[in-house]
Amino acid sequence: MTYKLVTRYAPCMVQIIVLTKSAEMLCLKVYDPNQKNTVFTERKKTITGKESLFVRMPLTSNVINIQVYNEKNGDLPSTEDKSFTILAVKKLDLQITLPQTKMDTSEVKSFVSFAQRFCFNAGWIDVNKDYVSSNGKYKIEYLPYIVSSKSGQKMQTPARISTKDGRIQVSQEAFVPFTIPMRMAILLHEFSHYFINSDMSNEVEADLNGITIYLGLGYPIKEIYSAFGETFVGYPTEENKKRYDIINQYIKNYIQKYNLQNVYAGNEKK
Repeated sequence: MTYKLVTRYAPCMVQIIVLTKSAEMLCLKVYDPNQKNTVFTERKKTITGKESLFVRMPLTSNVINIQVYNEKNGDLPSTEDKSFTILAVKKLDLQITLPQTKMDTSEVKSFVSFAQRFCFNAGWIDVNKDYVSSNGKYKIEYLPYIVSSKSGQKMQTPARISTKDGRIQVSQEAFVPFTIPMRMAILLHEFSHYFINSDMSNEVEADLNGITIYLGLGYPIKEIYSAFGETFVGYPTEENKKRYDIINQYIKNYIQKYNLQNVYAGNEKK
């Protein structure tokens, strides 16, 4: 079943209150119905009884579709699927913590504005084209996929940044199936390498700087795990395993430090 909610491009948190008669695997997808490949979140969770699902949305469209269905039954009308009930869909204020961090700078805000527009539209815009911020400082080269400058072979990485001029290359092949938050997580990591890091080549520093901005803006936590998971899956090195452990602990510490409410990080936290 699908619900429409008017959001008028304003940041918000959406609460979906569901009720099941027994343990059921419910799927949730929030997307823009007027633009293809524009998904704000996609997840599933086992629900037993009454529970709230929360979607943190610092970036929205004019109208969003909220699709909820039972995985075993598929997307059926509410009159045909009696395994669960949606009791309410609410729009709440979004908790934004960026002003409490060291990342609340004009440079970060400028890049975020540019990156959000790109991520919102990345599912349908032209490839083999450069997209440049209004101030001319940031550039994204949107490619069908990224090719190694050394071997000429196709790379699995979703994005990379030039250490010479800060130009970011993005793979359409990787970005189209990503949710908008996953796209933002990747771009904020690349941005951090060149524009924030004290050591441009330090991956962990870029991870943590990018995550700080991402979480500070109010993006959903589940998606940042997905973004790094998708990136690391093609490179299962010992270094990446260590990076993932550091990322995981940093996110948990951030949640506790800033007392983030109603976040999703593998399980709903209340």
